[in-house]
Amino acid sequence: MARITASHASHGESKTPQVKTIIDIEKRSERLLAGYQEWLGIIGYAASSVKTLPQQLQPFFLHLKESGIQNLELVPKEIIRSYYQTLKRRRSQLTGELLKNSTLNGHIRNLNLFSNYLEETGQGSLQLDLKYERIEPAEKAVLSLYEIDQMYSACSEGISGLRERAILSLYYGCGLRSQEGINLNMNDILLDKQLVHVRKAKNSRARYVPFVANQKQDFELYLQHCRNQLVKDENQALLVSNQGKRMSSTAVSKVLKSLIERTESEELKNKKIGLHTLRHSIATHLLESGMGIENISQFLGHQRIRSTQTYLHLSYEL
Repeated sequence: MARITASHASHGESKTPQVKTIIDIEKRSERLLAGYQEWLGIIGYAASSVKTLPQQLQPFFLHLKESGIQNLELVPKEIIRSYYQTLKRRRSQLTGELLKNSTLNGHIRNLNLFSNYLEETGQGSLQLDLKYERIEPAEKAVLSLYEIDQMYSACSEGISGLRERAILSLYYGCGLRSQEGINLNMNDILLDKQLVHVRKAKNSRARYVPFVANQKQDFELYLQHCRNQLVKDENQALLVSNQGKRMSSTAVSKVLKSLIERTESEELKNKKIGLHTLRHSIATHLLESGMGIENISQFLGHQRIRSTQTYLHLSYEL
């Protein structure tokens, strides 16, 4: 974006037009980030990401301004590289330490996503050639089949238990991501075909996820005897609260925590378990049962086989 230089002043140029240009550019960046935020919501990103990802790009626009970039039609690679170097020198406000590689990778993903938005909406293009930083995958808790059975056995006897079983069947049986399950509507459960239609998936990659007979029964019972008693309006959400409203990820996580507390397993209670743990667990169990990694990758909705390798902590090369 344009800068006021000493040479401008020496030639007697008025500062007013230059300031106006900067203001116009700053207003445009605000419009772009607002549009990016709306786009993220449309393609199914979680509310927290819809809010934070555009905010994360504000220093990027400041860097463009300081580098004399006046539009986004084709931002040079060297400008983006220099911005990334500022990120690598930045220290966390919480710890005072340099940003972790995982955090830096998050910034790269955000830039790639923003570039996709610009190209899809015809507003520009970023020449991105940033390489992801190497990180060691953290060990994820994986539950055994016996522990999964314990959680199913801990489900209540009443209608709330039908919702608990449906939640387990979505997040373990179908391996859904947290927000994918939250976003489901009733017509996304195709009982006759035994498929879940995940419309709002990560990276806007919709997919069909198969489920087995036991999960079909869980979904049928929940829809017929639980959900119908809770919803009195035209709300189409699949997972609903006791007030008949779409459940939040926090509410679903509380259901999972309650199930764990009701089991008799101290080992389960001492583990750090979330909805994503169920997704990791079904992926591992499918691998152990002999399913090919390509099929597991499709089941999970991964774009690349290597993502599934890392996900399952596999060391061999395909």
